[in-house]
Amino acid sequence: MFDTHCHLDLVEAQGIDADQALKNAGRAGLQGVVQISVDLKAARWNCALGLRAAEIQEAPPLYWTVGLHPESAAQIAELDEIFALAREHRNHPRFMGLGETGLDYFHSREHEAQQKQSLERHFALAQELALPVVLHLRDDRNYNPERIATALDSLEILKNFPRVAGVLHCYTYTEAEALPFVERGWYVSYSGVLTFKNAVAVQQGAVRLPLERLLVETDAPFLAPAPHRGQTNQPAYVRHTLDFLANLRAEKCGEDPEMVRACVIENCKRFVQLKEELRAA
Repeated sequence: MFDTHCHLDLVEAQGIDADQALKNAGRAGLQGVVQISVDLKAARWNCALGLRAAEIQEAPPLYWTVGLHPESAAQIAELDEIFALAREHRNHPRFMGLGETGLDYFHSREHEAQQKQSLERHFALAQELALPVVLHLRDDRNYNPERIATALDSLEILKNFPRVAGVLHCYTYTEAEALPFVERGWYVSYSGVLTFKNAVAVQQGAVRLPLERLLVETDAPFLAPAPHRGQTNQPAYVRHTLDFLANLRAEKCGEDPEMVRACVIENCKRFVQLKEELRAA
């Protein structure tokens, strides 16, 4: 198993030591964890952890990113330093790419212009350095077909960068919003939200999208899957989302659940090597 998206710095802030969370992940059988940045402070933290992670006994391989979250777009002046870190570590075998970036209109559209500018700059650097992008999209608390502007606006910006690929992280829309990205070689990652009883539209997308494009994540410390809902999430809990996805596709698609698990794990292996794939293209 892999956790393709977590925030161990925030997990640590909620009382679970990052090293311990990685040890827990290793004991749970994870083969890799991807640590995601939201701003300059997190990017620096990620680089420091990424460079020493191999020394943590029992921990699985740690991959990491640098980037500016759309809700941090008011800090767009940090991008130069964040991107300098990307250039510095671009050839490290465990440096994954850029993100999370994207668009978020949930709380406010006050910083929409800065969000779009930041996203465009992430895409531009990703295309220049052949790095994957971790994309955040959010319009509403639950899926609302009348509120999908972030998906549409992100796709419009992406059209100017045809060589950019990555992942739609913590995906909470349907297959209709994801397919234009999937057709461009993107992955779609599901968090613990998939296991929530009211996530009907999200589950619909997970059933209808191509299996070979699906990933799982925790987005820890947020969105712990059932049966840990309400607790501080951590990478070890990704097992529950993977099991739920396998059983969901078994029920709705008639697919063998072990085949689904194996395929998603292979997808995750390809995802953490996407940088090499992009550079070889």
